[in-house]
Amino acid sequence: MSQAAKPSFAFHTMGCKLNFYDSEVMAGGFEAAGFRREHDVPSADLVVLNTCTVTNKSDVESRNLIRKFRRRNPNGFLVVTGCYAQAKTDDIRAMEEVDMVTTNVDKYNVTPIVEAYRGAGRVVAEPHDIMEKRPAEFRILDRFEAKTRAFVKIQDGCNLRCAYCIIPYVRGNNRSIPIDDILQQFRVLQENGIREVVLTGIHIGTWGRDFRPRLHLTDLLKAFEATDIDLWVRISSLDSPEIPDEMIALMAQSKRIVPHLHIPLQAGDDRTLRRMRRIYKTAQYRDRVEKLRAAMPDICIGADVIVGFPGETDEAFESTVAFLNDIPMDYLHVFPYSNRTGTAASKFADQINGRVSKNRGRLLREFSAQRKQDHYQRFIGQTRPAIVVPKAIGGCTHTALTDNYIEVPFNATPEQVGQRIEVEVSEAVLSQAPLLSVQVV
Repeated sequence: MSQAAKPSFAFHTMGCKLNFYDSEVMAGGFEAAGFRREHDVPSADLVVLNTCTVTNKSDVESRNLIRKFRRRNPNGFLVVTGCYAQAKTDDIRAMEEVDMVTTNVDKYNVTPIVEAYRGAGRVVAEPHDIMEKRPAEFRILDRFEAKTRAFVKIQDGCNLRCAYCIIPYVRGNNRSIPIDDILQQFRVLQENGIREVVLTGIHIGTWGRDFRPRLHLTDLLKAFEATDIDLWVRISSLDSPEIPDEMIALMAQSKRIVPHLHIPLQAGDDRTLRRMRRIYKTAQYRDRVEKLRAAMPDICIGADVIVGFPGETDEAFESTVAFLNDIPMDYLHVFPYSNRTGTAASKFADQINGRVSKNRGRLLREFSAQRKQDHYQRFIGQTRPAIVVPKAIGGCTHTALTDNYIEVPFNATPEQVGQRIEVEVSEAVLSQAPLLSVQVV
């Protein structure tokens, strides 16, 4: 069958890195079943919306996209999957625009979707219990759509019950991928031209806790260091108690585990952290980031911060600002608190006015912009290793992303895309979107 004769499919993926990994797994299944991938939703025969449900706004966005895709593609077969599909299966099934719903438990098995498409009818399947004990869903990918950096799933689910978060109830409890499978995925991606992988999951710091004997993420990193796999490994998000001294020492001496960590903070006030049901205090958080900076002066450290959490007084917010000013932090992802139905925090009485949250968020974003500029400024005149990614910034066609997370505008040749290069940071323009001029070495 010619490519043109094959039925086509298109994805729209919302939310986290793990959702994008899941979409790649499903895409491989469709291609194996004789479909061809395209990126234009209106012209695709089969459309998959991989949803997010982290906030009530995410649910609304998912429903709006369902209606939008049906208007744009009235004859396509529309499938809804992901976290919103897990949380509100019956609600989505009731939407006349939707042909099929598949949940997080079942999404890797595309055979029922293919059969439903070929039968051109609505399919109803009973969803599995997301909390049932089972291995993590995992498939080896031979490529990743971005073709330069790949997200590699190392675990799924979360055992924490933070007061603001619904995700454990739509992803289940922690389930880890075995070391051998992860290393095999690394090898396959390397063979297919990938030069950097990002460790991905819902709560990757709990990787290995469900194994017997119990393992820690450091054990996975040590196993990787013992191989000759020529990849950069970028760790995504770790809570501060999940970063032991042994891991810091391993990162400091490694040439392949890049000096960049994102360490969720959420609040720099201990009372607020208790109400959030976080698993650390500010003193413990400070200790970890200071040890990371001492061991790796070039490291880039980022954090998530929630502003306007119920009960966050002016004094509590000021404590967060003072704490951030006093620790080595290079950028923030700032989130105004969003009430999520089904979480403990949604029932808290002392909700914060939206205008107050907006103002607090603006202040922290300004802080983040300055710290990001300071991080960039520190490396003027230095040469850094970088990987060329297809992201246009600063008037250039591509970005050279350094090991320590500096985005350098770069006009790349086709041969350079996805490759590692050396760049000399020669100038920084101090703005919210810093622009560096570089020299390729």
